[in-house]
Amino acid sequence: MVHGYGRDAGEPLVSHPDVRAISFTGSTPVGSLLLAQAAENVINCTMELGGNAPFIVFDDADLSAAIDGAMLAKMRNGGAACTAANRFFVHEKIYDAFTDALTARMSALVLGDGLDAKTTVGPLVSKSQQQQVAKLVDEAKAFGAKVACGGTAATDGSFGYFPTVLTDVSFDAPILRTEIFGPVAPLVKFKDSDDILS
Repeated sequence: MVHGYGRDAGEPLVSHPDVRAISFTGSTPVGSLLLAQAAENVINCTMELGGNAPFIVFDDADLSAAIDGAMLAKMRNGGAACTAANRFFVHEKIYDAFTDALTARMSALVLGDGLDAKTTVGPLVSKSQQQQVAKLVDEAKAFGAKVACGGTAATDGSFGYFPTVLTDVSFDAPILRTEIFGPVAPLVKFKDSDDILS
C-alpha cells in the first residue's frame, strides 16, 4: 500500500516497469489520469472512484427498517465514506413520516471529539472538507432546501459539522450531484420511479 499525492506517488507507480497492477481509491479525475498513464505500460487497474449513491424509499417500505438502513448508509464514518448514501429519494406518501423519523435520529447524534465515549459523530478530516460540506448545504438552501436539523459547522475549532437533514431539495441543487463526505442527508420527494430516473 502506497500513500501519497498525485505526482509523488501515482506517476512513479504507473510508469515503473515492475508494477503489474494498481488499485486506486479517490476522485474520478485522478482515476481517469491514472488509467491513461497505466494504459501506456498495460498495467491492470482496479478503481474505486467518486460516486453518488442514492437511497430510495418506496411507499411500501417498512419505515423503521428504512430509517435504520438510512442511518447506516449515511452515517457510517460520519458520512465520510466512498460508499455513503448521498441523496435520499422518498416516496411522497411516506415522506413526512420518514423525514420526522430521520430528523429525530440525526438530531440525537452527538458531535464531538472522536475519542470521547459520548461522541457519536466525530469531526471531518480537514477544515477544507468542513467548508466544502457547508458550501453544499448553503447552495442547497439557495435552491430552496429547508434545514430540518443541523446545517451548521462546529464553532469549537474542530472540523465538525452537525448531522443535517435537508428537506425539499431541488433536483438542480449541486448537493445531489456531488459526493458530500459529511453528515448531511438531502431528501427529495418523489411520486413515481420516473421522477427519480429522469
